[in-house]
Amino acid sequence: MKNKKGKFLWIFYGFVLMILFLMSSTNLIIKEHQNEVYPLSVIIEDAKDDNYVNFKKGMDQAAIEMNADVSFISLYETGNLSQQLELMSREIQDGARALIVSPVDDRLLAEEITENRVGGPLVLLNSSLAGESVAAVITPDYYAMGQMLANTVVREQSPQLPVYLFASRPPAGSSARFQEGILAVLETNGRLTEFFQSRESYNFRKKIEELVYPGCRHVVVIALDSESLLDTAAVLADSSVYASYITGLYGRGSSVAILNYLDKGLITGLGVVDEYSAGYLSVRTAIEKIEKNTAAETINLESYYVKKEDVLTPKYEKMLYPIE
Repeated sequence: MKNKKGKFLWIFYGFVLMILFLMSSTNLIIKEHQNEVYPLSVIIEDAKDDNYVNFKKGMDQAAIEMNADVSFISLYETGNLSQQLELMSREIQDGARALIVSPVDDRLLAEEITENRVGGPLVLLNSSLAGESVAAVITPDYYAMGQMLANTVVREQSPQLPVYLFASRPPAGSSARFQEGILAVLETNGRLTEFFQSRESYNFRKKIEELVYPGCRHVVVIALDSESLLDTAAVLADSSVYASYITGLYGRGSSVAILNYLDKGLITGLGVVDEYSAGYLSVRTAIEKIEKNTAAETINLESYYVKKEDVLTPKYEKMLYPIE
């Protein structure tokens, strides 16, 4: 009788041990909780990511916290809308559950996404678009930024000086709104303005050379995009003579190269935004739209005016040089 009881206990203990082994080493009985991974794609309007360094830091931090797999994609050619549309379609086909896009051109993109709906939430950066095809917009008010910069020019620069507006390509999207804000202030104050777009045969250097000879003319320059700002600053860096004819160079952006020119005194002042927060918010918002499919929203980012002496103050240093 005792032998039978002993055998039964050994069998029972063996069964319990087997169950415990299965519970601890497999998920046949207790399944591990699997965190969902969110594949997202960020598609910018530029062929380089120089202007997105801080944005990517914020994006990466949000991806870690929210379990996102983010692909950051630049164009093959800056400002090419057809390439951007092709990449948007490709990324959705490859499994992206949401797109974060900085449009080449708001108006043309609006026409395309109205006719061909994106297969997932679409979060737009630096855009004024709205509508049922757009899940969210994250943007500063570029019109207000243009007004802020132009008001600074009115305060700091002589009213007799003409203001040149430099652009590397036809203003569209954020650059167009930035230009509109600038002109609204300058024209109201009776300032003479001239628009100039760089071309292969007639670039910013040649335009500035004309100030020296035969013109002997002093001007203020406002760059409408980061490319024109960098190109102009590079011309001034090459020649102290050219620099003496530009009484102020203004623009927008916070890339390392732009901030270096500001520190050297070649750029007078900048309109900037918190790019780190923009990157973080874009990923967080995209995931919220995947999970909850809430109503479309616009998240407005504040813009700031900074000069050389502002950059290393606690307020702006943390924003312009965020720690990874």
